[in-house]
Amino acid sequence: MFIYNLSLFIIFYTIFQFTSFDVKTTQSFNDLGSNNYFSKVLIIALFSMAGVPPFWGFFSKIFIFTLLCNSNFFILFPFFFFILFLGLYFYIQNIRFLNATNGSNFQPIIEHGLRSVPLYYYVVNTLLFFIIFGFIFTEDLLLIISWFLI
Repeated sequence: MFIYNLSLFIIFYTIFQFTSFDVKTTQSFNDLGSNNYFSKVLIIALFSMAGVPPFWGFFSKIFIFTLLCNSNFFILFPFFFFILFLGLYFYIQNIRFLNATNGSNFQPIIEHGLRSVPLYYYVVNTLLFFIIFGFIFTEDLLLIISWFLI
């Protein structure tokens, strides 16, 4: 749950940067283009939630899969894979939408009136680091948590 909450925090924090940009629907993101920093942040967060292998979300799904294997809940495998691929399809469709935008309508961030505060970049870049390279720290985090619980 922590990994999904981290990804959702990044997504909503990025969307809240557009409060002065009159975003009413997801169609409003067409003006950003696919080469914008905000689009890249949204794509990385969606890839993590979809469970694409190099991101931390993939390892959470692998953990659930191995937990099912070790607990002999083989009846849940088809349901797990159906939900996994259904969610993957949904996230990939959103990523395709973000990349299929028209870059010719894109204006610089200053003309949109976006609040590009340094705090946003510090927080989001730090969280993106943990989403991308979090699998390196997962074992250490589990060890530290187990020390506090014992």
